[in-house]
Amino acid sequence: MRKTTLAKRYAEALIDIGREDGSYEQYGEQLRSANTVFESFPELYKVLLNPMYRIETRKTIVEELGKRLGLSQVVVKFLCLLVERRHIRLLEEITKQYSQLEDRLAGRIRVTVEVAEGVEEGLINEVKEKIERESGNRVILKTLHNPDLIGGLIIKIGNTIFDGSIKTQLERMKEKLLEGVSLYV
Repeated sequence: MRKTTLAKRYAEALIDIGREDGSYEQYGEQLRSANTVFESFPELYKVLLNPMYRIETRKTIVEELGKRLGLSQVVVKFLCLLVERRHIRLLEEITKQYSQLEDRLAGRIRVTVEVAEGVEEGLINEVKEKIERESGNRVILKTLHNPDLIGGLIIKIGNTIFDGSIKTQLERMKEKLLEGVSLYV
């Protein structure tokens, strides 16, 4: 819990700077880019957290990484601050929190739609358009093909799940039928 709270504070601080200078989306892209490098090379965390290396050396590594990735000075300084405070391990969670704040500022929501094989694109586009109309936000849609679904779809918006799959409807009908049978036994 503490880790998420701390990551959110860092994300809020960086997005506040980005809002002030109008670069919050650019910072988000750069943060995700840096996070991808750290995910690809987890030993980088070990080096940047190792007290055997002087803090200046660790910051130089981050600055060099920033040059190679084309990161802005703000994001490089932010990463150096994380190294200095020994919170660089929070980068993945900070990136996640930042992306959520960035979406909220930009009026976007991320939606995942699970569909059965063979579902027409037109239906998926209708779902996207309806969510955009109802929410007033731009929808970034991710479609997953779920071979376990017989038909219908499952929509995930944040922590909310709308399950309109035939599989779930059949399971509910089965439960109701069994409840009815148990009343008469």
